[in-house]
Amino acid sequence: MPSSVTARAAIPLAFLLGACAPPDLPAGTTSLDPVAFFTGDTRGSGVLDPIVGKTVPVTVESRGVPQGDTLTLTQRIAEGTKPPRTRVWTIRTLPSGGYLSTLTDAKGMVSIDLRGPRAYLGYTTPSGIKIKQELALQPDGSTILNRLEAYKFGIRVAILHETIRKPVAQ
Repeated sequence: MPSSVTARAAIPLAFLLGACAPPDLPAGTTSLDPVAFFTGDTRGSGVLDPIVGKTVPVTVESRGVPQGDTLTLTQRIAEGTKPPRTRVWTIRTLPSGGYLSTLTDAKGMVSIDLRGPRAYLGYTTPSGIKIKQELALQPDGSTILNRLEAYKFGIRVAILHETIRKPVAQ
């Protein structure tokens, strides 16, 4: 009998957790080209909100260098009082129009699903944390809103809200 009670209680809980998915970030109407956007310098600033602990400021300085069909994006990340760290993305444009991507913080490939002005990314860290990320190109064409959610055992353990900007041309 206890197992049937547990099963009945889990169904509404799963429904409620699924219903809590955040809506898409606001975006412009121009399609996002991640290689074009991240070529050159970008700077991100935001806050990391862990489920346990205090909110932490985050800054990300990036430089994207294209070579042939591949963009190498090197990021220097400062997260609160932790020492800054560096990570590297490689984003290869496929003849079919899609992308093949890796990240030094990921175990295996990074999925990239482009839908107009938005990109949805997914990967797993070496420690087993699943990352879901949404990038939304803004109407000005030089700003992206980024929401990154980190999950452990299916439970969201942190969320990052970041604004990424290309420098203004002078």
